[in-house]
Amino acid sequence: MTMIIFLIAMVSIGWGVAFISLATLLKVMAPMQLLAARWGITGFLFLILIVCGKVKLNLKGQKNLPFLIMTGLFEPCAYSILEAYGVKLTSASISAIFVATIPCMTLILGIILFRHKADVKLVLSLLITFAGVAIATVFSPAFSIGGTRTGMVCMMLGVIAASMYSLSSKKASADFDATTVTAVMALEGGVLFNIIALVQGYGFDTYSILLTDWSIVGNMLFLAVFCAFASYVCYNKLLNYVEPALGNNIVSSLSTVIGVVCGIIIMGDLWGWYTIIGMGVTLAGVWLASMRMREDL
Repeated sequence: MTMIIFLIAMVSIGWGVAFISLATLLKVMAPMQLLAARWGITGFLFLILIVCGKVKLNLKGQKNLPFLIMTGLFEPCAYSILEAYGVKLTSASISAIFVATIPCMTLILGIILFRHKADVKLVLSLLITFAGVAIATVFSPAFSIGGTRTGMVCMMLGVIAASMYSLSSKKASADFDATTVTAVMALEGGVLFNIIALVQGYGFDTYSILLTDWSIVGNMLFLAVFCAFASYVCYNKLLNYVEPALGNNIVSSLSTVIGVVCGIIIMGDLWGWYTIIGMGVTLAGVWLASMRMREDL
């Protein structure tokens, strides 16, 4: 149980604080430049570990190799692109609500595609945490329903991609350890995003811009090393122990709470009774999910 708590803490903190670095870097970089640099650096780090023999990619004859490849294709490849365009073509409020449905979609797809089972406590925890995020979002003065149909479709496909990532990682974990899964994700993402960045006309500037300011390189290294490298290794390892829908629910909910608190303290984001009640309901759902998780251990 101690290991699981550590893994949850690592992922939740990394993903919860990541938006601060993202917001800083998006002021000087285009979204695809950011993705190319972030996953390019992460992929390069894994290449060094592979060359040094610290990470071994034994891919031959493994039954679940297709799921390993699918893991990287769903995230970061598909999800990151769909999320970027979805957020751009909808409002931040609508995007937040879509993202909050990922654990529910993970459960639904797990039942349909992989014969996962659900019980009342699991379903209730998912609904409670979603309600918490919805309260904090809908009642905020900044709430907006704006957006195009294309943006809505992108966000929905992004939700499916994120859900399939967790389910594919769970299947891949039967043959591959968490480090191998994350290495393949980073290599797939690094290659794809850098190709897209080059096609869009971003050449060496994608990386040279990192050397213009210590703040820029520091935030990028935080995203690449802690959020992409360490946090994804921890999350893929967490999926070895818990159901994808359950792990997704706990991590995404805690990340949201941490992100909201950091936004208020560091970025000066608006908050009010809706924030306190919404985060309280979300934490109640996390508590119920943790009780459900204990039953499986």
